[in-house]
Amino acid sequence: MLLASCILVLIGCVDRQITSSLVQTASVEGRRYAKEVDAQSPFETVEMPWIEAGELIKERNPSFISASQNFSEALVGKPLVSELTREVKNTVTESFSSMLDIDTLVSSLKAPSIEIPKRIASISRLKDVSHEVKQGAWEDAGKSVDAELEMRKVEVQLHRLMRTGKLIDRELANALRTPKLDPDAEQNPDPKFIGALAAWRASLKKERSNWLTEVRNLFDAEYHDVHFIPDDSGLPTYRNAANPDLGKWRRWCHLRRSKELIGKLTLSHQESKPTLPGTSFVAKSLKQMVNQNTESTIVRKTDSVRQEVRTLIQSWRSMKETQEQAELLEELTDDLPLQTQGDIKARQKIFQLRKAEIKYVSVVWLLDEDCWRNPAAGNSTVTKK
Repeated sequence: MLLASCILVLIGCVDRQITSSLVQTASVEGRRYAKEVDAQSPFETVEMPWIEAGELIKERNPSFISASQNFSEALVGKPLVSELTREVKNTVTESFSSMLDIDTLVSSLKAPSIEIPKRIASISRLKDVSHEVKQGAWEDAGKSVDAELEMRKVEVQLHRLMRTGKLIDRELANALRTPKLDPDAEQNPDPKFIGALAAWRASLKKERSNWLTEVRNLFDAEYHDVHFIPDDSGLPTYRNAANPDLGKWRRWCHLRRSKELIGKLTLSHQESKPTLPGTSFVAKSLKQMVNQNTESTIVRKTDSVRQEVRTLIQSWRSMKETQEQAELLEELTDDLPLQTQGDIKARQKIFQLRKAEIKYVSVVWLLDEDCWRNPAAGNSTVTKK
């Protein structure tokens, strides 16, 4: 009987502990749930400046979060990977001596027992670097560039939506202006004009509805509505830029090129299997980092480079053509109320041109390193012929 009583008491204590633990956990999760409902603002319009949206996307977009984690995992605590990535991008700034810092090399290699001379008389004598270690480092370097590209794509999508939202709101506000009707006028407004105006308004409202769905998906939130407030944090429009030097390879298409180069070099290293593991490959790589004039094997096909260049030139040309056409029409119609079917057609043409401009500029954003290092560069650097 005593044993049975003890068992019952013990079971009762366990039940209470389980209940208490469940209540506490439910409370924590409940608060998280309530906080998330508030964050998604299901009944009120969310207003956020562009700069705030840029920070929020890093916390809410699943693709950005995953890519950011992959980027950190590929680079954190791996100095060799960082150096390889920068080597391919040709942005290495460290001196030769710091690159060969013993502590850096030892921490980079995953086999600290490898002996590395305290003083290296000649880079060609660097030996016993594990081929497998270097192969893994190349793979991590590739992952870091993949992750950087993915994060950039998400940010470009955000800036595309912010620019598009501004465009839609501008045209919708213009279309919703009530035409001034004179009750004493001999003729009533043209029924065809009234019908065309109603159709144009409906079209813009549908555009905005589709736009809002994209915004909700990008932020992973069921916002009631969103209003982005323009500020100086936007990527460049290039409207004041003319005839830039598209041959500056450190600026144009560099990140995408790095991705392909890393893939080629990874395969090359995998197939090299040097007699002294890693010796020749590491020596050549480090030589190139010190002496940029060292000849390098061509690893990309000519047609690949040509297509890359054509994509950039086509996008730039199309962007500038649409900008010029839109500006000519806007000079004639901006800030004027819609009074005729011709006015409506003009605004529709402007809207389509500006939408096309955003599409082309989004491609340029992905290819232009300057607009990520210095967003104002795309607007301020002008080279006119």
